[in-house]
This record gives sequence, structure tokens and C-alpha cells, in this order.
Amino acid sequence: MTSLESSGFAEAIEAFAAAESAVESQARAVVERGAVNIKKQLQRELSGSRHFKGIARDVSYDIRTAGAFGGGVIEAEIGPESEPGSAGNLANVAYFGTSRGGGTVPDPSLALAAEVPKFERELARLVGEGL
Repeated sequence: MTSLESSGFAEAIEAFAAAESAVESQARAVVERGAVNIKKQLQRELSGSRHFKGIARDVSYDIRTAGAFGGGVIEAEIGPESEPGSAGNLANVAYFGTSRGGGTVPDPSLALAAEVPKFERELARLVGEGL
């Protein structure tokens, strides 16, 4: 018969659960900080456009969280609001253009790409501190 040593196992599980909880609570702040940085870059780029600067005021972000079964998702959606009557409805023209012009504002994915290294560094720091 095989014997299994389990002393300390319950304590280790509790320590990992506590670390996960600490990291998860701070991760939202990291996501929000990244969203703010991206929002500000998009606003700067739009504000610098002669024709599309009015869209800058409609750039915002939303943070959503979801979780189940011990895991969680924290995500941000960043960009111009496209509600009836808002300047944000012209964002696709500003970014991608039409056959008649536009497309003069940098692609928003570049703002995301600029934020990725900082975001990854902050998450790695959190995970390192949590363990």
C-alpha cells in the first residue's frame, strides 16, 4: 500500500488562495491604469487632427469583470462612443478612411501596442509580489 504525506497541504492551498485574492484585487487597478493611458493617447491623436479633433471628447473606457470557478476576467473596452448624434460615429472615418478621404488618425491598435510592455511589467510585478 502506498502512503501519501499531506502535512502542510491545506496550509499551502490557503496561502495560494490568499495570494490569488490579493493579486486579483490589484489587477483591476492595473487594467484601469492601462485603459486610462490608452484613452489619453487616443485623445491626443484625435485632438491633433484638423478634421477629427471633435471625436476626442467622446473617447472613453469601460471596465468589465467576470469570474467563475476560481478564475476571473478583467477587461477594458476603450474608444470613441458611438451613440446617436455623437462625434464618435465618425471614428471609423478618422481611423480607416473612406474612398473620399479620412484615415489620417493613427490606428488605435498602436496605442494598445504602446501600452502592452508597461501592462505586462505591472502584472508580472503583481504576480511576483503575490507569491
